[in-house]
Amino acid sequence: MSNIRDGSDSLELWLPTGLTNDLIEEQRAIWLKRADEQRLKLERTRLEQSSAPGVSQPQSTAKFEGDLAFSKAFDRGVSRRNRARLHPVVTSKELARVAEKVSSMRDRDYQRREREFLDKLKSKGALRAVANPIFVPDIWRRSLDDLYRVHPHFRAVTSYVAKQVALSARSSGPLTIPPLHLWGMPGIGKSCYANALAKALGAPIRRHSMENAQTTALLLGSERHWSTASPGIVFEEVVLGQHANPIFLIEELDKVSRGASYDPTAPLHSLLEPLTAQKVRDASLDLEFDASLAMYIATSNDPSKVPAPLRSRFREFEILPLTGEEALRAARVVVASAVAELNVPGFAEPEPRLAHKLAHLTPREIHHAVRDAVATALESGRLYITFDDLADEQASEECSPRVLH
Repeated sequence: MSNIRDGSDSLELWLPTGLTNDLIEEQRAIWLKRADEQRLKLERTRLEQSSAPGVSQPQSTAKFEGDLAFSKAFDRGVSRRNRARLHPVVTSKELARVAEKVSSMRDRDYQRREREFLDKLKSKGALRAVANPIFVPDIWRRSLDDLYRVHPHFRAVTSYVAKQVALSARSSGPLTIPPLHLWGMPGIGKSCYANALAKALGAPIRRHSMENAQTTALLLGSERHWSTASPGIVFEEVVLGQHANPIFLIEELDKVSRGASYDPTAPLHSLLEPLTAQKVRDASLDLEFDASLAMYIATSNDPSKVPAPLRSRFREFEILPLTGEEALRAARVVVASAVAELNVPGFAEPEPRLAHKLAHLTPREIHHAVRDAVATALESGRLYITFDDLADEQASEECSPRVLH
């Protein structure tokens, strides 16, 4: 509860804190409106006093009023926003700068294309939502339990992310999670886990493989002079998207081509640092925007092939194969989910003993084995899997030492 006095000692009102804050914000909005009106009045006076008869002014009062109206509309709510839930990703000043450049273009096709981008940005405004599962704590607790249960070999990663979410719950700022680098043997489930984590956090995820990357264009756009010029995926997700903190899954970080004309990982050096990420520039539109809340999950098989300056920007986790009882439990979960994903009406859930036969495989290998087994069962006219549906090399009676021992 908070109290509001009327300026005398005889009256004191006690109001709920939320209502008090609303009244304060309303008074602040009125003050800001009056300040804008006064500023506009002063600017009009200045223009009138500086104008000379017969001399055209470089900027008319009407244009100034239009610019001010646009700026106010675009930035509406930025100063009074809930900082934990909304984040400004672009400013009206930067948009006006780009609009001025676009208006001076000679190429009408370029001009038309970039005006379309500007129109999209004007309609979206400056603010984007901030994904944070703490806003729905009950769902977050269930999602967290599922991450621990379905992906037990990522327990350290899940625990680390849970601490970052808990930290955000105690602060007045938005959720931030430092870049993560998950490395381990192929097929162990790194990409699958990243998608499950994004779902738990309530954030959109965008995949980008570095295996065949040759330039920096996919991350931060291609230059205007190329006929296929287009914005990068960071601009698309942060500025044209709905959230200020989407997740970018950077796969195969250790497989970047070293013979490329441009280093495809170069943009990551600035994108992964919150300070420099506040002012990144997309090459296509030449527009500066704030990508400091974006989250990154990189995967690799051999971290020694990732340049040290890049690795230093990540919080690294080695993902090891499961052992013993954990491998058996995980196999049951993977088998059940693999059958469910195939969405075959009436197909029976596999018995636990079948999952034990596949526990020596990686999650990716289990998915492939189950898919083949379901196809074999359906071909035989059955809606359930038997041991005979598994390939001999998959249904090994002796579990591999790399998993169970």
